[in-house]
Amino acid sequence: MIKNKKSKVFVIVLSIVLVACSSSGVQAECRDLEEVDVLNVVATTPMIGEFVNQVGGNNINLTVLMPPEADPHTYEPAPQDAETIANADLIFYTGLKYEPAPLIKLLENSSCGVEALAEVGDAVYPIEFKESGHDEHGDDGHDDEEEDAHAGHDHGEYDPHFWFDPNRVSYAASFIEGKLVSFDPENKESYEASYNEFASELKGLVNQVIEIIGTIPSQNRKIITTHESLGYLEAKFGLEVLSTIIPSLNSANEISPQDLGEVIEVIEDNKVKVIFIESEAPSVYAETIVSETGIKAVKGLWVETLKQDQTYADFLIEAVTLIAENTQELD
Repeated sequence: MIKNKKSKVFVIVLSIVLVACSSSGVQAECRDLEEVDVLNVVATTPMIGEFVNQVGGNNINLTVLMPPEADPHTYEPAPQDAETIANADLIFYTGLKYEPAPLIKLLENSSCGVEALAEVGDAVYPIEFKESGHDEHGDDGHDDEEEDAHAGHDHGEYDPHFWFDPNRVSYAASFIEGKLVSFDPENKESYEASYNEFASELKGLVNQVIEIIGTIPSQNRKIITTHESLGYLEAKFGLEVLSTIIPSLNSANEISPQDLGEVIEVIEDNKVKVIFIESEAPSVYAETIVSETGIKAVKGLWVETLKQDQTYADFLIEAVTLIAENTQELD
């Protein structure tokens, strides 16, 4: 009996230790980069991991914290994440308040310092959320003054879903290349070559998206989505997201009848024919809207993350194709 009590106490103590490690971090083991053969690199999400892998390739040892199809907004750090972060030479994360606060805290507490943390979203000249009340930034032509204006922006006002514009992904890849070169200058030529190849592919991807969106009649390009995630697709390629069911994933439980009424009013006033329900953020409120308006509901739109073994190009083409196929012919 005493032995069983001791075992229970041990399990409880161990659980407390693991929880503490996952929230407050563990001591980082910062390596001397001059003695490192291969960089240990961490990416928070599969999407960021894809971009890092495209540039880093076999020159880095890459670990992605979140599994495929996990919702980054609700991800809870696992105890082993603290150790993974502590052993990393360089960590790439989306930023712009995209990752949940507990994960950001873990990055700050367990990493080798601010030099090891690389916020990718800040490097893409992000556009503002429409619901923030600020004017949107156009896509074409960021001059130096515009780019400098973003340097000290207040995170949270800016849309982190930059992967819906391949040009922004090119900015991200360039930033990743620069970081990898600064940490591993011996492989500079390899990183530069990989970036150039990826950037070329991204240019071709822009043309593919333009071609697909071009199949949608102009009068059918007004859509509704679950939450505000397609801002870059809208700004770059001419879709018009008139409204969203929820302004952010964190406010899903605070939607009032008035909020729903406003969405329904937008649908009726603009004769919107389709609403896209995101796979990572299905909304029970969509059923009410469909019932009230008769609007067509389309499920299966992935906007946050990659599926198992899915490339970024496949992700984007799949999303755009789903939108096009369900807006080409609307009554």
